[in-house]
Amino acid sequence: MEQVPSLDWRDNAHFDHTRDRPCGLCGRPTPMRSHAGEPVHKVCAEDWNAAHPGESRRYTRPAPDRPQHDVGTWRFHNDGPITDQRVTVLTPVTTTASPPAVVDIDVEPGQRGLFAA
Repeated sequence: MEQVPSLDWRDNAHFDHTRDRPCGLCGRPTPMRSHAGEPVHKVCAEDWNAAHPGESRRYTRPAPDRPQHDVGTWRFHNDGPITDQRVTVLTPVTTTASPPAVVDIDVEPGQRGLFAA
């Protein structure tokens, strides 16, 4: 049996607490919603992704320690690229120089505020 990649839909936006609606793929009721708000079972979306490999895909950003990978079609995809969990250390900027002065451009009287195309 072919292994179908699982979608990561842990975000609360994928669950409608108010009502079930018919799945756009199988027709059975579901509280699940796609990123576009379309009612769809997660399993139905995963099967659709596997059955439509030629559809426009979304990919994570490659990183030095992690290769780029497919997160599903544009219709049904994961909750976005996995972000780097490392803590970024910011170094303070210490400058003693003052900011550059504002330079006024010579313009004809009555032409101030007009921009050239």
